[in-house]
Order: sequence, then C-alpha cells, then structure tokens
Amino acid sequence: MLRRGGVVAAASVAGLTLLDQRRAEASTGGNFILGQSNDANATTELHSTTNGATLVPLFRVNGGSLSGTSTTMIVDGPGSIQGLALQVNGNTGGTGIRASAANGASGTVGLALGAAGSGGADAINASSDHGRGVAASSGSGTGVAGTSSTGAGVTGSGRHGGVFTGTSANIQLTAHKGLHPKFGLVGDLFVDKNHHLWFCRGGRTWVRLA
Repeated sequence: MLRRGGVVAAASVAGLTLLDQRRAEASTGGNFILGQSNDANATTELHSTTNGATLVPLFRVNGGSLSGTSTTMIVDGPGSIQGLALQVNGNTGGTGIRASAANGASGTVGLALGAAGSGGADAINASSDHGRGVAASSGSGTGVAGTSSTGAGVTGSGRHGGVFTGTSANIQLTAHKGLHPKFGLVGDLFVDKNHHLWFCRGGRTWVRLA
C-alpha cells in the first residue's frame, strides 16, 4: 500500500510539474504569459471591442522605468531577402510610423530614429508612388544631413537630380581651407580659400567661374 501510494504521489507530482511547464511555455491557443517564453504558429491580433473608440494608444510597451542601458523592445526578422522584421501600415490619411525624442531629465538630447545597415545593406529605404520618398523638416536646424567616410554624403537622381529653394540662397557651397585639388571629376564644383568658384572639366582641367 505504501509503495503504491508513493508511486501515485510521484506520478501526481510529475503531472503537475509537466502542467506547470506547459503553462509557463504558452503556445498557440493559450494565454500570453509575462516573464516567460511564448510560442505560436498562428497570427496574434489585438482589436478594439468598440467600433470608433478613441484609444491613444491601443497597445503600449512602456520601458520608462528601466535602466539607461536597457532596451524596451527588440523585433528579430527572418533571415532572408524577402523577410521583414517589422511592417507598419498607415490607413488613408494616417501616418505609418512616428518617432520622437527630446531632452531627458539629465539634459541628454535624445535620438528620434537611429538606423544602421551593414554588409552593403541600406540603412533606410523609402519609396512613394507619386509623393516624396523622404520628407524632412526642422524648425531651426537642418532638414536633412548626410555624411559618408568615402562616398557621397547625399545623392539624388530623377528628372532633376536636385531642386533647391531658399530664402537667402538656393544653394550654398562652403569655402575650403585650401585651393582646388589637382585632380577632379567632370562636374565638380569647388570654392577655394580665396572664395573663388571652380568647375572641373575632368582630370587636371579646372575652370574658374567666379
């Protein structure tokens, strides 16, 4: 009797342990368990129960109380060219995604959006059917700033490679600290230390324009 009781008790404990493991590892059709790994083989959606309800937002992940070296959320995408880590769809008249940053309590300036590409991948790839691929504005700073260690800081192509307007000047070329280089590419414009404007016809041929 004691032996049978021990076997039954052991089986019961094993069953409860297995049940706890299944509860801790929620899968498709189960509840989402905080602090545990959750697996699913079907799409999970969150909907508003009331049509036309105003919720700002419907879903929020708040990491404001985390340490300064924490990360609030990470989205890992599939390892293929067609795979997407994150897709955001904006309805008609809406905005797909908006990022904002401001000075923190310690006075540190935040970064609204940081993007990096490696192995030849683009950091940001934007397109539009007939609007602007990228629209940027600033109240008192620079609308768009581009830098590159070996390539072009900013490039543009289209019917017109670039269209510029300004209240003081359409475009400004910053004067260099020296004279124009010995060699250049066809179409290079250069303002030297004496504020002379030069145009390169290719190679060593520079023509002073002003």
